[in-house]
Amino acid sequence: MRIAMFSESYTPVINGVTTAVNWLADALREREHEVVVFAPRFPGHTDPPGRVVRFPSVFPPGHRDYPIAIPLAPRVFRLFRQGKFDLAHSHAPFATGQAARRWTRRLGLPLLTTYHTLYAEYAHYAGPWIEKAARRWLIHLSRRYCAAADAVVVPTDPIRAVLQSYGVARPIHVIPTGLPQRPPPPPDPDFPRAAYGIPADAPLILYAGRLAREKNLDLLFGAFARVAREMPQAWLLVAGGGPGFDEARALARATGVEERIVMPGFIPHDRLPLCYVAATVLAFSSMTDTQGLVLIEAKACGLPAVAVEAQGPTAIVRDGIDGFLTPNDPERFAARLLALLRDGELRARMAQAAREDAARFDIRTTAAQYETLYRALLDRRLKA
Repeated sequence: MRIAMFSESYTPVINGVTTAVNWLADALREREHEVVVFAPRFPGHTDPPGRVVRFPSVFPPGHRDYPIAIPLAPRVFRLFRQGKFDLAHSHAPFATGQAARRWTRRLGLPLLTTYHTLYAEYAHYAGPWIEKAARRWLIHLSRRYCAAADAVVVPTDPIRAVLQSYGVARPIHVIPTGLPQRPPPPPDPDFPRAAYGIPADAPLILYAGRLAREKNLDLLFGAFARVAREMPQAWLLVAGGGPGFDEARALARATGVEERIVMPGFIPHDRLPLCYVAATVLAFSSMTDTQGLVLIEAKACGLPAVAVEAQGPTAIVRDGIDGFLTPNDPERFAARLLALLRDGELRARMAQAAREDAARFDIRTTAAQYETLYRALLDRRLKA
């Protein structure tokens, strides 16, 4: 099959959607499909030949890391039409997704969409005066876009329930976002511990992800402050950056133990596995993730997680088996972190369970499930 993927964010932008699209595209190519990604142009970035088509783009004021596609792009449409694609797979309902919707309708091709992000939970970026209106509009947009697609996919069952609560009537397929199955790297004493001044024997809590309001950082730092009081040798490594970096730094200072909190900013994705194998436990505070790629990456490295019992992570972390799910309460979250930090036998048992369960998220399985759905859409279109 020739598959056109449409994504609002793509290399060199670093986020979960970029990673998911790259992994899926590569896995489908291994199954001998041709995949071309349509994404916003990022000035100065060079793509591999024949694999990416770029929309013209602009940067919103103050955000030089996230270009926005200009969907009225006749040249890009000509390339799409000349590509003789069998179907389109969009990964967001915005500029590139709307182009995919119009162009597939014009050419009579099937359109599948994967709903990676709970956009309504990002309405606060619109500003306090219009946040409620923005939230209503994002829910409306999600409902309309899903209705226009021939198939809708979500990564976890809880997100299917969210879309159904929005009024999405179309059947919703659950296909977890998979990751390449690679053995974890051996621990490296130089990174991250020596590189960031973390003692080699210190209990280490790892947070990996964007620093932003929707990631519930109050809980993360509030819980660590409680852990630090009970366990003075514990450290926190915050591997991430984003619009909430300064706020996160202020939260770190407010704990009173800032000297044991390391905030190096974004760590390259290929270096993150070294952080997973160096850490004692993963802390996942977000209440808005549709799955949480870092949770399955941590599983693959045998790192138990403590996560808030909300949305996608409830389908990833098996409470009491390979981690803990807690209410959105810093006392309860800290208690679970401490349980894992203090009990080596519990950690070892959960680490083994996590490694075994990681096979559930093999990108090859994900690609096979999408391939089956693609073929069903093509068969349906032929019969129509």
